[in-house]
Amino acid sequence: MGKGYLIENYEVINHKEYVPPVKTINEILEKFNGKFLVATPKAIALRGTPLEVIIIIEFDSDENVLGFYHSPDYEVYKKLYERTTSGWVLHSSEYKRNN
Repeated sequence: MGKGYLIENYEVINHKEYVPPVKTINEILEKFNGKFLVATPKAIALRGTPLEVIIIIEFDSDENVLGFYHSPDYEVYKKLYERTTSGWVLHSSEYKRNN
C-alpha cells in the first residue's frame, strides 16, 4: 500500500476570516495519519504562476486522504476554506516506479 497526498494551491480572498490550515487541522490530521510536508505562501516559482499558498499533506494511504477530506471533523474547516480561498485541491497516489 502506497502513500497518498492532498495537494492544494489557492489564494486567500477573505483575509479577515481566513485561518491557516497548519493552525487548525493538525489534530484531525493525526487521526488519519497525515502530516504537512509543505504549507507556505512563500514558495518560489521556478516556472509558471502558482497561486499564493501551496499545501502538500502526506498520508499513509489513499484511503486516509479521502477519509480525512470527507470526515465530519474536517467539514467545518473545508467550508471555511471554501469561503475564504479560491483555487484547487487534488488527491494523488504515491508515484511508483516500474522496475
